[in-house]
This record gives sequence, structure tokens and C-alpha cells, in this order.
Amino acid sequence: MSSPPPESVAMDRRQLRRLGKALSRAVRGTVGTDAATLAVYATDSSNYRQVPLAVVFPRDARDVLETLRVCREFDVPVLGRGAGTSLAGQGCNTAVVVDMSRYMNAILEIDPERRIARVEPGVVLDDLRAAAAVHGLTVGPDPATHA
Repeated sequence: MSSPPPESVAMDRRQLRRLGKALSRAVRGTVGTDAATLAVYATDSSNYRQVPLAVVFPRDARDVLETLRVCREFDVPVLGRGAGTSLAGQGCNTAVVVDMSRYMNAILEIDPERRIARVEPGVVLDDLRAAAAVHGLTVGPDPATHA
């Protein structure tokens, strides 16, 4: 099932408060609904500006699942976001933005023999490269925004 396009997400202040409270009750991580947080996440490295409905910083996979459950109940779209470096507007939308970089940023395992790494979705490429370098390995590709 696909999410509705951003222009079809119309919520009044009361509905937005209910959504924020439901997310706050459901997740152990942080939920941002204040004007400053929404303003920061309304943009990425592109020229696009889309104010999110809320921003969730999940602590773990359970929080991600609970975020998705609440968003399904409220029939609102979800946007996974990295560092906000996208140049074509992929990092902003009228949706509940899920930012894994605050809490879900651990390097879980580096297996030099199999040449694989298991990481949480918010890990920073430079941190992974530094951990892999200890084993004489590196990580590709090499984007300009790796830090």
C-alpha cells in the first residue's frame, strides 16, 4: 500500500497534536513536534521545503515498528531520513520523518573474513570506514557527503 501524495495530507492542529501524542506514547525514543524541530527537518540540501508532521528519533527497531503502526492508524505517510544531504528533495516531505542517526547508529559487527559489516541505519560512513580500516578494509561507494 502506497502513501498518499504529500498534498493530500491535510491535518488540523488538533489532529497534529493527537498524532504527536500517539507517537510519544508509542516510542521510547524522542518525538519532535515543536516548531524548531519541524523547521530543521523541512529542508535538506535541495531547494525544496516541506514541513513534516512530526519527527521521530527511534531508539531501536521496536520504535520504528511502533512509529509505522501509529502512522498507519492516522493514515499519514512516513519518510526515512539520513543526514539530509539529498539534492533532489528526498529528505523532506509532509510526512512523519524518521531519523535514525540520533540513537540507531551503532556498528554491530565487522567480519573481516567475510568482508561484511552489520550496522544500524543511522551509522555515519566515516565511522564505519574507520572501524573497517582496523581490518585493512574500506567501504564504497565514496559520496561527497560521507561525513
